[in-house]
Amino acid sequence: MSGRSVLAADFGTTKTYFSKCPGDDPSPVSIDFGDGRDGIPSAILYREGKEPLVGQTALDTYGEASPEERRTLRLRTNFKADLVRSEAARAAAADFLSAVLAGARKQHLDLEPDRRQVLFGVPSEADDSFRSALRETARRGGFGLPDLVDEPKGALLYHIRQGDISAEQALEGVLVADFGGGTCDFAFLEGGKPVHSWGDMNLGGRLFDDLFYQWLLDRNPGLEEKLEEQGSAYFVQSHLCREAKEFFSRSMARDRDEAVSKVLPGYGGIRNMTWAEFRRRGSSWSPSAFLRREAQGEGGTGFPAEGADLFGLFRECLLSGLKEKGIDPLRITLVILAGGSSLWPFVPDILREELRFPLPAPQAQEGRTLLRSERPYAVISMGLALLPALTAKFASVREALASELPGFLEHEMGPVLARRCAAVKERILAGAGNEFFRKKLRPLLEEFRNAGGSLASLRRRLDERLAAEAPLLRKSLEHNFPLVLPGLAEETRELTVRWFARHGVAARPGRASLSAGNGRKEDSISLEISGMDGVVNVLAGVLGSLVTAGGALLCGGSGAALVAAGPVGLAVGGAAGLALSVLLVRWGRDRVKKMAEEIPLPPAAAVLLMTEAGVAEAERNLEEAMGAWLDSRLAATRKELEDHVRTLVADELKSLTEIGGLRPAP
Repeated sequence: MSGRSVLAADFGTTKTYFSKCPGDDPSPVSIDFGDGRDGIPSAILYREGKEPLVGQTALDTYGEASPEERRTLRLRTNFKADLVRSEAARAAAADFLSAVLAGARKQHLDLEPDRRQVLFGVPSEADDSFRSALRETARRGGFGLPDLVDEPKGALLYHIRQGDISAEQALEGVLVADFGGGTCDFAFLEGGKPVHSWGDMNLGGRLFDDLFYQWLLDRNPGLEEKLEEQGSAYFVQSHLCREAKEFFSRSMARDRDEAVSKVLPGYGGIRNMTWAEFRRRGSSWSPSAFLRREAQGEGGTGFPAEGADLFGLFRECLLSGLKEKGIDPLRITLVILAGGSSLWPFVPDILREELRFPLPAPQAQEGRTLLRSERPYAVISMGLALLPALTAKFASVREALASELPGFLEHEMGPVLARRCAAVKERILAGAGNEFFRKKLRPLLEEFRNAGGSLASLRRRLDERLAAEAPLLRKSLEHNFPLVLPGLAEETRELTVRWFARHGVAARPGRASLSAGNGRKEDSISLEISGMDGVVNVLAGVLGSLVTAGGALLCGGSGAALVAAGPVGLAVGGAAGLALSVLLVRWGRDRVKKMAEEIPLPPAAAVLLMTEAGVAEAERNLEEAMGAWLDSRLAATRKELEDHVRTLVADELKSLTEIGGLRPAP
């Protein structure tokens, strides 16, 4: 792809949309030809002895002309659908494009194709003959031989650029439903590329235009003869009735229980239009005599049979393609609606029903999504114009994300993980550590200090208390561990999404979840909470150290010892130290210490062995030991979170590479 700016065209049956975009900046603009609207009606008005008019000016001029004036005028619309089978349609289309270009120059609009890369959208199911006819029509119209890009790619790229979907979502199963004025186009994309496409190039808004035309004739007896006499039928059917259709569609999207009326100045109107009546007429539609004549004049018909169900035809078009192409509806995770006719309420209704999509939900919700732009008619041309710039942008984003990853983990995720892990520790230590020590274990130590007894007996009582309370301790741990995990997962996701957003790309929200337990699920980060005996062992170790320290004090240290000599009482000082020395030489320190732990101690000796400072130090040691144990547990979770972010970034880099690799169709 070159660095030149881009001119993209979505050449439509009802309207044609042009967009421009710099080759190195994904910021497309839709071209306004002076009436404050996107696009230009695909209409050309030939006038005897004068240059033709195009767009809204052509329609207005024809509509306001007198019967005498119309004898010198010839209005042509709907030429896209007949490009292949009608030379008259190809000539009108080329003249239309040429006149658009000439009009832009007169208005000083920069629409010059010579210094731009020109892209034209093409329906995915269009065959080679249509593609050749479109390129040749564009050449005859002054746009050179454009590159052709499948229209569904344009819709996909537009929503990626808007941040509606991530590049990763765009590479999953995507169905683009382009329901325009003259076509019903379905394309199934995987990896950002159309895998299957199908549709009906005769099923589109023009049939509904004719439905409203017949509705108008039914409500205004004698109007058909008047239109024939004036030569106004083409204008009324293709323009005024299309406006009535669009007005009704917007009204029904707001409230289907409402009855609305539309006045067509000079031609009566359609009063009290209801959704029920529209459904009745659309369920048994036949082309009007006028539409048949027009189609025959263009070299063919291609319309549905008499009494056709237009809604059923849309449904059947969808289902037949899914069946023929072997596409399981559950493979479709995203539906993008494009084209002006997609605004009809029955379109999303049928898609949700047949694809088993959920009811409307917030766009950011994880799961299968149906998406429509606020400007579905312009989405394709703007998306097509984005292709070269997005390719360049994604290349720079890939480099930026890869280079920033280590700093992101250290400076942005690091503080969050540290804060969250500290919160886990604080909760555990408060609920299952210090509080447990104070309420369950400290009373035994205080009882020993007050009543005396042997250290061995104290050890056994502590072990029994710890064994009895272990289930409650484990339950407390299992309750507290998961409480902080959801917040940790959510904050990690938000950080990652914001990081991606700084580079103008969307990361899928809610992709990973934190869970407690042994189970491992795809896209989940679990924190093991089984084997909580580990913390029981920590407690037992600290308490054992406390008792052992008392035994060591009895057996001597730094040349001093306290030894109980049976009924004689407590001996203090050098004599005891001398006696202890003899014992230590004879039996060894460990055996003497074990003997000393079995000696019943009076309260006075117990107070000396189990001081308040010693108990407080034991509590501190317990907190440090449990903190170290928790750190070892949380280190695994922290690593798993960091690995998840690395995986997410790697997936995004791969997705951006594949999206950036899209190219125009041959």
